[in-house]
Amino acid sequence: MRKFITSIAVIAMAAAMMTGCGSADKKTTTAASTKAEVQTEAKTEAKTEKATEKATEKATEKATEAKTEAKSEAASSEAEVESAEYTVYNTTGENVTDLYLYVAGSEDKGENLAGEGLADGESVVLTLPEDADTSAKYVLEFTTDDGATQSFETLSYEVTPISLLSVDAAAGATPIAFAAPEK
Repeated sequence: MRKFITSIAVIAMAAAMMTGCGSADKKTTTAASTKAEVQTEAKTEAKTEKATEKATEKATEKATEAKTEAKSEAASSEAEVESAEYTVYNTTGENVTDLYLYVAGSEDKGENLAGEGLADGESVVLTLPEDADTSAKYVLEFTTDDGATQSFETLSYEVTPISLLSVDAAAGATPIAFAAPEK
């Protein structure tokens, strides 16, 4: 851009010299006005360059901030889903004798997580290992003292409270509630 302006100035000066057949005052005036025009154009160009640089810097800063924020959110989302944890509350009114948590479709239920039993009003925390399939659905199955077995077969990999419901309380389609019991 500076070369362009310099070229214009040189051409203008040459034109002024070629056409300046008149008095010396006209040559001086023409040369002075050409010089003033070149200086004005140079100042305008400098201001434009500075404004462009500032705008570019701001846009780059905003883009960098947005990328950093997105990476931070993604990292926090990954950190939140390291392991699934279910706090299971027995609100059946009976002792839970059997409690299983396993991948839907699996024939192996694994070990009985109720141990020697989960009394009414008690709770237990069930945690899936970090290497468990996060996209799989899980089955939560339980049996009470009266022999009634119920299951919830579409449990997601998440952290949530679960209240086991009695057969009578499970009047709906699900034998569990995703809430801690009220105290």
